[in-house]
Amino acid sequence: MALIVGCANETPAPSTAATAPKPQLARNALPKFVDATAAAGIHFAHANGGSGRFYYVETYGSGAAFVDYDSDGDEDLYLVNGAVLPGFLERRVPQNVLYRNKGNGKFEETTEDAGVGDEGYGMGVCAGDYDNNGHVDLYVTNFGANVLYRNGGDGSFVDATEIAGIGDERLSMSAAFADIDNDGDLDLYVSNNTDFTLENHKECRHGSIRVYCGPGQYGGASGIMYRNEGDGTFADVTEAMGVYNDRCRQLGVVFGDYDEDGDADLFVANDMTPNFLFRNEGGTRFSNIGLNSGVAFSPDGKPEAGMGTDFGDYDRDGLLDIVVCNFQWEHCRLLKNERGDVFKDQIHESKLDEPTFSTLTFGTDFLDYDNDGYLDLFLANGHVEPNIEIIDRAGPSYAQRDQLFHNNGDGTFSDVSSDSPGLATAWVGRGSATADYDNDGDLDLFVSNNNQRGLLLRNDGGNRQHWLTVRTVGTHSNRNGIGARIRVVAGDLHQIKEVRSGSSYLSQNALRVHFGLGTHTRVDRIEIRWPSGVEQVLEDVAADQFLTVQEPEKL
Repeated sequence: MALIVGCANETPAPSTAATAPKPQLARNALPKFVDATAAAGIHFAHANGGSGRFYYVETYGSGAAFVDYDSDGDEDLYLVNGAVLPGFLERRVPQNVLYRNKGNGKFEETTEDAGVGDEGYGMGVCAGDYDNNGHVDLYVTNFGANVLYRNGGDGSFVDATEIAGIGDERLSMSAAFADIDNDGDLDLYVSNNTDFTLENHKECRHGSIRVYCGPGQYGGASGIMYRNEGDGTFADVTEAMGVYNDRCRQLGVVFGDYDEDGDADLFVANDMTPNFLFRNEGGTRFSNIGLNSGVAFSPDGKPEAGMGTDFGDYDRDGLLDIVVCNFQWEHCRLLKNERGDVFKDQIHESKLDEPTFSTLTFGTDFLDYDNDGYLDLFLANGHVEPNIEIIDRAGPSYAQRDQLFHNNGDGTFSDVSSDSPGLATAWVGRGSATADYDNDGDLDLFVSNNNQRGLLLRNDGGNRQHWLTVRTVGTHSNRNGIGARIRVVAGDLHQIKEVRSGSSYLSQNALRVHFGLGTHTRVDRIEIRWPSGVEQVLEDVAADQFLTVQEPEKL
């Protein structure tokens, strides 16, 4: 692992698209994902608290976070669980679980010692060092009061929710930290879904069959934007920042600087209501340009069931694109950034239309699983209705196989799911997260399944090509460097990625950023634009290493 403190005396060159054709690997040479859950010592099973009363909240499952909470260079794993609902008969009380990565491919549970076993009805999680003390903190969303766990740096956390003032008690879903005003500390956005409570629970039927009520049976709820005051507290600035909307039903959220102006924009996936694209207007306010930008509706003008989402430059043109996935019989949307606040859906052109039409997708992740320098796509699938095979005999099932799509480098993707034995079994998939948990140079996955055991998918063979992983340490910027844009140039291979908190569905990827380098053994140039505005350049960097880069002290 290398530590570099760079100089800020060079200006990064403008983003340019790589034009060289992508070398194609034979199908049998592609990496494979295998189920490593039991071998790694993970025995987590999600419980949705269901008792046959069909409470609306039971359908949503939970998320997962890869986070190096003890700063030892290994990605640990925090798993969110449900809770007891009225009528739940099992004796065990579900709780969230923290697994410490032992560095040998195995994990050990440290929930009790760490003090993070929240027993609320858990939904999602995100990570970020909100107090800039050098130790990454956790924010857990619940059906009920949300929880902020402050990392003390000694392997334990304390509940700082009340002091921070961010314990909203509605049905919260995804969350993400970002420095929305670039003042050096992390702010927070929390998505809320509906006004559902146990008291306004409704019964819904399909003919004579009892089913779960959909989100349209309940009123909407606004998400919340919190500004970090720098003293351990947060202020609710939802209305002041222009992001209040209580008519929507929010699920996935992701921050990313899609317009390259140096501040964090926000995409919100909404269920049955138009998606939001909040453009950051210099840290003082956001403008919702979802409708005019082409991301709010399907191409035929209909709102869809936005679930999981991610930002990523899948076509390597230097601009962040958006993927958002939806309900069964609705395509995912691959929204290509055309500049000028315009996105164009490429789901048909990418050949992702047919394979994403008959699935119901929650977890949604861009990742370069084969280290060729192009972002591939992973989807965690599973229906919300256990009786769907009786209700709709056209082919859908409750448990569904997860999917992996290989980026062909020409704007199209190929379904390579069948190559991975770890993807052969159908699950009721929900949250998904990525990290190189075994530090072997390729990205692995964790999938949280609704009312089922979780799934650790180890990548076997992705490290046959070269790679580089970058960890950012802020000085003027927030300590994790969340929001930093990293451009890596290796020969004709040009890539941009950002350090990010929260994405996919209810989940958190590792904060360190992974780049596939193909056949390149060295990186010609790394350009980092920090949230503070500092621009940093590193040159002639060896591949196949975990690189830590500290923001220069001088502005």
